[in-house]
Amino acid sequence: MKDYKKINKNNLKSYLDKFWWYKNIKVIFFSIYKPKYTRTETIEILFKELWITYIKNHKFKKNYFIRVFYNIAWLIRNIKKWDIIYVHFRWHEILPIVKVISFLFKKPVIFDMFISMWDTVCFDRKLFKPYSLIGKFIRRYDKFLIKISDFVLVDTFTHLNYFINDLWLAKDKWGFLYVWANENIFHPIKVKKSEKFWVFRYWSVLPLQGIDIILKTAKLLEKNKDIEFFLVWPIKKTYWDLINKLQLTNVIFIDWVSYKDLPKEICKSHLCLWWHFSNIDKAKRVIAGKTFQFLDCGIPTIVWDNEANRELFKKDEKLVKFVKMGNENDLYNLLSKLYDEKY
Repeated sequence: MKDYKKINKNNLKSYLDKFWWYKNIKVIFFSIYKPKYTRTETIEILFKELWITYIKNHKFKKNYFIRVFYNIAWLIRNIKKWDIIYVHFRWHEILPIVKVISFLFKKPVIFDMFISMWDTVCFDRKLFKPYSLIGKFIRRYDKFLIKISDFVLVDTFTHLNYFINDLWLAKDKWGFLYVWANENIFHPIKVKKSEKFWVFRYWSVLPLQGIDIILKTAKLLEKNKDIEFFLVWPIKKTYWDLINKLQLTNVIFIDWVSYKDLPKEICKSHLCLWWHFSNIDKAKRVIAGKTFQFLDCGIPTIVWDNEANRELFKKDEKLVKFVKMGNENDLYNLLSKLYDEKY
């Protein structure tokens, strides 16, 4: 496994040096998204470890419009003393306002774009056709956000190539920082392992994640009574028809586990499944933050064999296991093999 944290540190230093020598720079963080979102949390840890001075908007108002008004006012009040505005994910809709403020105060903007709205809305979630009127507007808006930013960040080199080739991101204003995990929370914990061979997976049920592949794999493994899947999130609400059809007997569905309890639940497991198990193109370009959380807890983790994962992980590594994308039979064969090796 490559030292992705060292890569991140070296990358961030070189990106900030484009504006000013990084040790002397003062950065103002700006976001309206969840303060504990993995991407936001780990970027802040990165700044802290590099001894870079920063300030962030720390109050998260529940009402969206109040939150926007509060944070815009906060930015205007505090911007004069800082050198760069770092716009965290997710700020796609408000970035033009931030750019106006940055122009008035002559401060450059680093935009952690992280995802393409066009890619997410049209290809990932398939809410609109890519070249419909709305699809074309979203694509142009993505390009507009890139154009008005002084520097743009995404999460992998593979994802970056997509932005350059499909959204015409200029090569001189791009960069990437891997998502990683908060080691203060995610680390090996001595707990009693589950009596059965426990396969753990948590978080949302977006199409990108391919929950249907995991459920179908669980059905194939039902004959082995010692393998059990522990899936966290209200999955039944979205996949009730498939779950009802499969009549699964080897899956435990839990709606929620608190963030502070996650490392303990991860460490109880023998194996973790992480992202992304669909055949959607976006799944080939990204590495989920949850992958790093599992690995930092010391638990073997299954990932899809794609270009993004191959940036950091090798097939012969102890903790990272590769399977073919969108293929429940390959996942079934690997899980059966890992179980046999364990017992």
